[in-house]
Amino acid sequence: MNPNKKKFNDGLKKARDWDGKSRPSDDNYRKRWNEIFGKKENDELADSYKQSKLNKKERKEENDDK
Repeated sequence: MNPNKKKFNDGLKKARDWDGKSRPSDDNYRKRWNEIFGKKENDELADSYKQSKLNKKERKEENDDK
């Protein structure tokens, strides 16, 4: 049997067995994802909230001056 043909057939088998997910969804993956992206999201929300409060304060001061 041709060795290249065997490699090709093995690749097809892997493709058929693939479930459409590129990463395992185990607890370790979820934990690491939250460590990497979860903190960033919380920081961005906190910054957005601070900016929102500053904008509200500025609008209130502008309305009080009128």
